[in-house]
Amino acid sequence: MITVLLVDDHPVVRAGVAGYLLKDTSHADLISAVRTAVRGGTVLAPSVATRLLHQVRRPIGRDTLSPREVEVLRLVARGLSNAEIGRELHIGEATVKTHLLRTFNKLDVSDRTAAVTTAMAAGLL
Repeated sequence: MITVLLVDDHPVVRAGVAGYLLKDTSHADLISAVRTAVRGGTVLAPSVATRLLHQVRRPIGRDTLSPREVEVLRLVARGLSNAEIGRELHIGEATVKTHLLRTFNKLDVSDRTAAVTTAMAAGLL
C-alpha cells in the first residue's frame, strides 16, 4: 500500500510512506506509482494532492481560529447544544451558530463532530 506524505512529524511519514492512491486507481497507474515510489519519488492521487495543497495554503493552527471560536468548539466537544453554549458564554444562539459556521469553514468541515475531531488532531483542543 502506498500512503500519503502529509506532515513531517506524522507517524506514517516516519514509517517511510511514499504517497497515497485511491482504491479506484487503474492497474497501469498503480504499477507506475510503485515504480515511482521504488525510485524514491512521491505519488499522490490528484484529489489528494489538491486537498494537501489546500491544507498547506491554509494550515490549521492556533492562529486559524479565534479565541472565541476555540471556546465554542470546546463546549461543543463537551456535548453542549447551541442554546447551552449561548447560556454558558452569555451570547445569543445565533451568535453561537455564526461562530460554528466560521469554524467549519476554517477547518474545512461540514459538521460539529468533524470540527471537534479536526481541531483535536491539530492540537487546538
